[in-house]
Amino acid sequence: MDHSPGQPRISVICPTFNRSRPILDTLASVTAQTVTDWEMLVVSDGSTDDTDDCVREAALADPRIRLLRAERHGHPSGPRNLALAEARGEVVAYLDHDDRWRPDHLALILSLIGTGADLVATGFELQDPKGRSTARSEPHEMCWHPELQLLGVIFEPSRVAHRRGLAERVGGWRAGAGLEDWDLWLRMADAGARVATSAERTTVLLDDAGTRRHRIPPRHWLPLAAFDDPRAAHALKQRLRAGHADTALAAAQAADGAEWLARLAAEPAFTRPVGWAGDAAAEIARARQAVEGQELWPEPAVVRLPHSGGGGPSGRYVLAQPLRCADAHHAERITALVRRTQPRLYALLDAMAAETAADMASDPAAHLATGAGVTAGAAGVAGATDATVTAGAAVTARAAVTAGAGAR
Repeated sequence: MDHSPGQPRISVICPTFNRSRPILDTLASVTAQTVTDWEMLVVSDGSTDDTDDCVREAALADPRIRLLRAERHGHPSGPRNLALAEARGEVVAYLDHDDRWRPDHLALILSLIGTGADLVATGFELQDPKGRSTARSEPHEMCWHPELQLLGVIFEPSRVAHRRGLAERVGGWRAGAGLEDWDLWLRMADAGARVATSAERTTVLLDDAGTRRHRIPPRHWLPLAAFDDPRAAHALKQRLRAGHADTALAAAQAADGAEWLARLAAEPAFTRPVGWAGDAAAEIARARQAVEGQELWPEPAVVRLPHSGGGGPSGRYVLAQPLRCADAHHAERITALVRRTQPRLYALLDAMAAETAADMASDPAAHLATGAGVTAGAAGVAGATDATVTAGAAVTARAAVTAGAGAR
């Protein structure tokens, strides 16, 4: 990696809003790095408390820290893009204002970039506001493949760095309801970015229910089945919530997942954490066993598709699982991938949906009470087709563990 004398090797970008004095702990974790040729760009997103003064205080003690003042965006993407325009380092690393790094974090980042990677990530430890450890990443969660990236966030910003210019080439950070990191990493993957990871837990992430990630609403839906009659959709919902065929559905999901993971692991794009020789499939299988007994479909809802005025499934009723992702196109891609990689699960859901529809046709009076509770205006439903009954599969927290995606 080329490096110009007098220029920092790494630009650290930290968006902040009204963090006050606790931001000093975050800044101190950067000044304690064993790598010393860095700059830190702290972008205050219109802070109205003493956050700016705290950053200025730190900058007086260490001029490698720079305060950039921005008008209020209300979203970290704008401040991050402003900092990208100011960054001088060959590598850009991100640090949220409530997270911290171990002293060797930037050294590890540079070593991963040195392998030829464009986008790199490290392991993490979660700590609550009192500093108590609540979770930590495992090596198999650091495995990466473009399809894993499509299905899950995988890496929070404070764990990630990339070569300068990569973010701008794929359109920069986008504002939205949340998950802008997932959106950016996915666009980088789509652009062919080379990825390297490490299982070393050099990042300490704040585990707090008050953080923005915990407040992201689902704006899209992944269909399980589509019907012309909302009562049939509710009847299938009741069957799934009652646990009908759970054993068979879970077995089908496990078998589909095992085949999918075996295929991914054999592909050149599959990335294991540097220095880890473990069996990714076996580790993920053990993680799957740890969540046995959880609901396969924890939040199913009956959604009415809006009328589009043309062909297609508009105006029909879909039993769907909430899907938290950046946009409708992403939801469509998730739906297509899950449909392609979960054939056994689809076959069982198809059979249950067809049976439910047949029951409804033969005895509609028995289901008169099941037509309430329809969610309207679901423009973000992806992948429902024109067939009378079309089954799908949900990407749930359980599926994320199956995939080895370490999203929290």
